[in-house]
Amino acid sequence: VGDEECLSDRKWWCFLLSSIFTFLMGIFSVLVVRAFASLFCRKVAKDYSHPEVKKQQDEDKRMRLQGQNPDAAQDGDFMSEAKDWAGELISGQTGTGRILVCLVFIVSISSLVIYFIDASSDNVETCIPWLENTTQQIDLAFNIFFMVYFFIRFIAASDKFWFMLELYSFVDYFTIPPSFVSIYLDRTWIGLRFLRALRLMTVPDILQYLNILKTSTSIRLAQLISLFVSVWLTGAGVVHLLENSGDLPAFSEPEPITYWNAVYFLMVTMSTVGYGDITCLTEVGRVFQLMF
Repeated sequence: VGDEECLSDRKWWCFLLSSIFTFLMGIFSVLVVRAFASLFCRKVAKDYSHPEVKKQQDEDKRMRLQGQNPDAAQDGDFMSEAKDWAGELISGQTGTGRILVCLVFIVSISSLVIYFIDASSDNVETCIPWLENTTQQIDLAFNIFFMVYFFIRFIAASDKFWFMLELYSFVDYFTIPPSFVSIYLDRTWIGLRFLRALRLMTVPDILQYLNILKTSTSIRLAQLISLFVSVWLTGAGVVHLLENSGDLPAFSEPEPITYWNAVYFLMVTMSTVGYGDITCLTEVGRVFQLMF
C-alpha cells in the first residue's frame, strides 16, 4: 500500500528537470564568462603578432608537459597550467592518460551493468529509500567519478561552449544529476541511464592505445561493431522506458516489458525478421519504433 501511494504521485519530471537545468546553467555560465572575458580581458594584439613568440610559447608548453622546462611555468597563468595538465591527462598519448581512459571505460561498463540489473524488471520508478537501495549507492559512486572526469574534460577543452554540446557531455547531463535527486526524493527513476551504452563507441580507441588494433581495416571494423552495439543497447533502453511509462500526457496504460525483452525486440526489428511475438503497444513506443 505504501508503494502504491508513493507511486500515485509520479516524480519523473524532477529527475528530468535536474538534467535540463544542469545543461542550461552550464551553457549560461559559459556564455557569461565568455562575454565577460571579451569585454574586460581582451589580449593585446602585439603579444601574438610575432611568429617567433607564438612558436616559443608552443615549445614552452611542450617542454612544460614533459617536465623539462620548469621555468616556463612561472610565466604562464594558472588556467593555462590547468588546461595543459588536463589535456595531458585525457589525451591518451601518455601512460597516465591511457590509464585514465581505460578506467573511464571500465567504470562506464560497470555503471551499465548496474543499469541492466535495475532494468531487469518492468518498473521504471520505485519508492525504495536510497539508504536501502544498494545499486543506487554504487551508481552514485560511479557518477561522482564521472563528474570529476567531466570537469577534467571541461578544463582541457579549447572551446568550452562546443564542449557543452558534445555527445558524451549530454550523456553526463542526463545520468549524473538524477543520481543526486534520488537521494533527496528517496525514490529512483530508471531514466536515461541507458545512455552509458554510448561510451562503448570508445572501445576502438582503447584497443588502439593498447596496440591491439594496428591496421586501418581492423580499426574500421571495430568502430562499426561498437557503433552497432551502442545504438542497439541504447535503443532498447528507450523502448524499455517508453513502454513501461505509458502514453502521454498522463503516462497511462503502461505496457510491462523487461530490458532484455526490449533488446531481443530491437534485434529482431533491426534484422528485419519481425517475428511479432514482442511489439511496442504504447503510442510513444510505436512512434519511436517508426523513427528508429
